[in-house]
Amino acid sequence: MFSVISGLIFMVWSHIVFPILVTTTGYLGVAAVYGMWFVGGTLTGYIIRKPGAAFLGELIRAHVELLSGSPFSIFLVYYGASQGIMSELRFAMFKYKKWDYKVMMIAGCLPALAAFPIDYYVTPEYQYYTLANPTFTITLLILYVVSGAILGGALVKWIVNRAVKAGALRGWPVAEE
Repeated sequence: MFSVISGLIFMVWSHIVFPILVTTTGYLGVAAVYGMWFVGGTLTGYIIRKPGAAFLGELIRAHVELLSGSPFSIFLVYYGASQGIMSELRFAMFKYKKWDYKVMMIAGCLPALAAFPIDYYVTPEYQYYTLANPTFTITLLILYVVSGAILGGALVKWIVNRAVKAGALRGWPVAEE
């Protein structure tokens, strides 16, 4: 359910927000909010708190986005699987028992290490800008990581915690803290 909603939101995000950001702020603007695409794994991992939840959450999210007509095509399968694995690794390190902001922020930024290499190789502008200014690549990667930590980690935790306090997630493992 959470993954399907994420996938539909990201389909809109990919069709509307991404093109607006590219034309108004360039790829640095996209990188500054890139962590939104990591929410599928951290959201499901944090709420469900079971092995495989982050991986499946991202993978399902990616397939929903793909089937909804995303411009990022079949690459979404790679993104979903690899980003989900990266968040999953962080949760597994603590045996799905520790859920503080530090854990969530790291789980939110790790997917950048999977997403950035494919973005670099499929986006000719990234390669062009790197030749003209090598710090561009480093800046992009830093923005991916920071955005992931904030949007994919801290913001997810904050929103889910508010939903728990409001009683909206009664019966889910996140509400049993």
